[in-house]
Amino acid sequence: MRWIAGDRFLWGVAGALSLMGLLVVYSATVSLVFRHHPTFPEYYLIKHFLTLLIAFLGAYAIHHTDYRQWGPILEATWWLSLILLGYLFFRGGSERWLYIGGMSFQPSELGRFSLVGMLAYRIAREPDVLSSWQSLWPLLVRIGLTFLLIAPQNLSGGLMVLFTGGLFLYIAGLSASKIARLFLVGLFGVGVLFLVAPRARIWQSRLVTYLKGETTTSANMADDYQRVHASIAVFSGGFVGKGPGRSTQRYYLPQSYSDFAYSILVEEYGLIGGLLVWGLYTLYFWRLVALASVVDGFARLFLIGFMLHGLMQVIVHIGVNIEVFPITGVPLPWISLGGTSLLIQALGLGVALGISRRVI
Repeated sequence: MRWIAGDRFLWGVAGALSLMGLLVVYSATVSLVFRHHPTFPEYYLIKHFLTLLIAFLGAYAIHHTDYRQWGPILEATWWLSLILLGYLFFRGGSERWLYIGGMSFQPSELGRFSLVGMLAYRIAREPDVLSSWQSLWPLLVRIGLTFLLIAPQNLSGGLMVLFTGGLFLYIAGLSASKIARLFLVGLFGVGVLFLVAPRARIWQSRLVTYLKGETTTSANMADDYQRVHASIAVFSGGFVGKGPGRSTQRYYLPQSYSDFAYSILVEEYGLIGGLLVWGLYTLYFWRLVALASVVDGFARLFLIGFMLHGLMQVIVHIGVNIEVFPITGVPLPWISLGGTSLLIQALGLGVALGISRRVI
């Protein structure tokens, strides 16, 4: 194993989560197989396995590079994501994906990840940037632009941008009083979107449904349908689950292999499986924090940003699946079917492992 450098513990946890993902994807994609590949039942399993293979090979290649070169690369990547998000924004409609050569790509995933990388690079290069509003302004504009290009069609993604950005700035050293003022500005911005955005009626309906716990209009029937079947999946799993491949709700839940992967996992592997995944994520994020505590500069800030990026996804995904949050679509890192999310996680893991090579 000498050819594997860096934190082997981090490698192992990411690998364990990916194995759980293979099990979930194989079971949850059964309805997709019936519709699109009835003669090839392993199609999505093999596709997901190949995506994981590419992701880990990419992480392996990246972790052998000098992590310090990734600061300017991530800043350039943020500009690229801004262009792609702008294209989708001005094209209109509700499309969140770009289709290139028969493959789909979600620019909002790249935008959220590259934003924290860019912030880490900027703050590490100019530590005094957080000392005054004047110097802080360029960073706030970048966070705001990312939010405004994502939120109108993907409010949950936009809110994650604001929460991740705010927490990151606070951990990086921004005072609590400034964070409080930024929170009020962000709250105002979200309130305006709730009134004028093209999907405002859908968001309002989802919020009312969530607060009242019942369907109030025909507009949110689909959301209520998902909520009900996600709950059935979670509660019917019991302590040990129904067993691998025995989920019934996979036939009813839209996006059971992505946005509701955790529900299918708990249905088949029970409370034990659900807690196991929680434990793996806890170890994963704890290790990133532990690495951040022994480095400084860009390395420390990047590890914190990458941890917050993944943690926010896990919290929202699991929260939606167990009815803590309103229905929204967020993949579960390393587990859900979805190439963009996996490749972004692998990019971040590769840089994190490259940093760990210098301290382990």
